[in-house]
Amino acid sequence: MTFFKSFLFLSIFIISSVGTTLAQAADSPMIRWTSSEDNNSDFSHVIALINQKTGKSFSENDFLLQEHRDLAFTKYQIYQQLSGGVPVDGKSIRIWSDLSSNVTVQVEASLDLSLIAAPGAERLAVFHRFNLSEAQTMKLAHLAVKKSNQDTSVRGLDWKDRIVKGSLVRIVTIKGKHGIHQVMISHVTGKVISHTYQEFPQADLTPGTMELDALVYPIYEEVDGTGVILPRVPAKLTHVFKTIPEIKGDIYALMKTQKYFDSQYSPVLGGTIDGRAQGFWSMSYLKDQAAQIRRGLIQIPNDYSTGLMLQGEYATINIHPDAFTTFKGINFAAKPSSAFFPNWIASQVNGKEVYEMIPGNAFYGKPLTSAAELLTRPAQRLPNHDPTQYINDGFDEIQVYYAINTLMEELHLRGLTDPDLSTRPFNAFLFNPDVEYRDNAFYTDDTINFTTYSDKQANMARDNSTIWHELGHGIMDRLMGDNIKLADTGGLSEGMADFVAQIIVQSVTNSVPFPGSTDFRIINQTGFFLTNEVHDDGEAYGGAMNDFMMAAMAKEGQVGLHKVADVILEAMRLCRDHPALTAQEWFNHILFADHLGRPGVRAPGELAPMMLAAINGRNFHLDGSPVASLTLVNDATGKEVVAGSEGSRGNAIPVKLPKDGTAHFSLSVNLKSSKEYVFNYPLTVKVEFAKGALQGAVHWVGKENGPKIFTLNSEADTLHIPLDVTGTCDFVNRQDGTCVDYAYVQILNQGETDHPRAKKRFYVQIKN
Repeated sequence: MTFFKSFLFLSIFIISSVGTTLAQAADSPMIRWTSSEDNNSDFSHVIALINQKTGKSFSENDFLLQEHRDLAFTKYQIYQQLSGGVPVDGKSIRIWSDLSSNVTVQVEASLDLSLIAAPGAERLAVFHRFNLSEAQTMKLAHLAVKKSNQDTSVRGLDWKDRIVKGSLVRIVTIKGKHGIHQVMISHVTGKVISHTYQEFPQADLTPGTMELDALVYPIYEEVDGTGVILPRVPAKLTHVFKTIPEIKGDIYALMKTQKYFDSQYSPVLGGTIDGRAQGFWSMSYLKDQAAQIRRGLIQIPNDYSTGLMLQGEYATINIHPDAFTTFKGINFAAKPSSAFFPNWIASQVNGKEVYEMIPGNAFYGKPLTSAAELLTRPAQRLPNHDPTQYINDGFDEIQVYYAINTLMEELHLRGLTDPDLSTRPFNAFLFNPDVEYRDNAFYTDDTINFTTYSDKQANMARDNSTIWHELGHGIMDRLMGDNIKLADTGGLSEGMADFVAQIIVQSVTNSVPFPGSTDFRIINQTGFFLTNEVHDDGEAYGGAMNDFMMAAMAKEGQVGLHKVADVILEAMRLCRDHPALTAQEWFNHILFADHLGRPGVRAPGELAPMMLAAINGRNFHLDGSPVASLTLVNDATGKEVVAGSEGSRGNAIPVKLPKDGTAHFSLSVNLKSSKEYVFNYPLTVKVEFAKGALQGAVHWVGKENGPKIFTLNSEADTLHIPLDVTGTCDFVNRQDGTCVDYAYVQILNQGETDHPRAKKRFYVQIKN
């Protein structure tokens, strides 16, 4: 009651100052009143009062409830004015009322009175002709943008039909790199009425953040397999925090009162009080706890005078905690960061080996002492990838910050607007010294992790496409939920991570080719059911999705990219926490998301033909009809090498040999075509030992001569592949001093030299 009285006093003051107004043009007045004049917020009563004030005959059918939500102190509703079912641009009734009593606080209405008859007059039927097709709309809008010669890249689009000054128009909004175009097109004449462009305001940065100038690699430092180093370009590092938490002692000490064993991990029970009382835990709950701890920390300035750290709204850059103890000669002091670091160690429980997660934090990178450092830090490509020198140079941190920020900003423009999920930062941890992670980058639990690299391997912290792939896993985790279960080998996760990266590549380059642009893994011909390893399965998923996107872009360019990105993000949401997501379920959810459409972005069902064509060309049928197959058998055991079996990834065959010894294997290969997916004989069968991902540790006999090449002449034939390995590793890639590697069996159609149709891997582990 106290609140109502004080607000009533304010309302009376306003009325005495300005009164109830019909201040605009006679056909579009602004009508306003407060509780001092009328306190009934019922919509039918509001309509009656508007009719009394305007002398018109509005009905409830002339409006559409657009939003109804509780604000901090009032309940808010907005009703959009309609004409023949079409919203009238900028015309609405807005009602604020008390949260508990529903008593009117304020009503404001801006209406087009010319569309409504006076009381007693015959209401005229209103017909609107929607003459513009979507294709015409996009053509006219893009011509207007191109003609303006301002910011012609497309980063997002939307359109809506509205009544403007009594006429039906289509308003198209196109987001560019630096601003927003708005093109108004007449449904009557089919011509552009107006075109405006407005740059994003400088204040568009999040309050409390800043923008820094830097030099970065737009895609990557090094063209894969060529040794060609590309130039850096000027870029903006946006959303850098002006303050960072002050770290004193172990900020996560309170979280260490409980043990977090992998055997007690449960995303469901760990999220409940009863479950946690029984010792269960979940990473989501711990991340929330860590976030609460960080929010309680004192903030200190993040500036050059004390050493600026690359910590921002979407990215935090950190050095792996083991780097400072492993690498000698680092020339700056280790300073703890606030980023939550889940540190996994081997442990024992009741005599059984388990893994334990210990909450901790990593360290900040090299402090920035001036703006010039962002432009002058050396980005040298060292022949031996010396991690100490790279840490001292401090460039990798700049590149990773830029890459993470770019992904988040681009996906925001492509439809990633989910509360929290689209704003929570990713934590980057650089220079993990563990030899088992060498030559790699990986994602887990809101973190992207970088390792160290062997001589010929590219530095993945300077490869945006790799960073965007790993973050693609993160985007999937966020949209698809902690409880998502993949029913196959995990190829969906790998393929869709490739696809997220491809969305960003196509977006930031505006689909303009660049060195190495045709060499990405997602550009392939791999079919479903023709592989036995998660990353190769991922090629089928990613390749099908890329075929889908390329078809849409061939039709509509960046507009097609925007539509596909939107439908895939929505499909992810629609699959959230799926208990057993198969390829068939995934593709059906994409088709369902396409069926729903999105007004102003894509019409219902418009993408389905391109989606179906893409998967049909990849040895996949939604009806479950027979598909083509590749069979790889270990002749020594007579067993097929499939995912999870002996000889597959994670199940390498142990080979104990003296260093000067050799061991022999033989593999058998058979192929069968289906009615729709036919192999063209004679086939080339290539066995590769060195060029595949993470290959090169095992010394296969003849490896130095390149791949082995065989021919399979018909479906009736069986190909036998002899393989020999030595007891000397080319390099050790396991902590126990052993090496693990695979022979890569690849099937190419007649006349093809790359992009295999089918491929399988055969793993061994050499022990002395």
